[in-house]
Amino acid sequence: MSDVHKITEVTITTKSTEPLIGIVQVNTGDTVVKFEITEDLAHMICTNLERFLTR
Repeated sequence: MSDVHKITEVTITTKSTEPLIGIVQVNTGDTVVKFEITEDLAHMICTNLERFLTR
């Protein structure tokens, strides 16, 4: 990965509750990127972060 950026802040807001959709905003020193995520993807991210934190 030659294009890795350091994340300085992450925020998550709810776009809708039925279906559950969120907006993840990732800030770096240079840019802000927003992603739309579903409930299924949010659970997958949680599982991957749990694995990362317990290693």
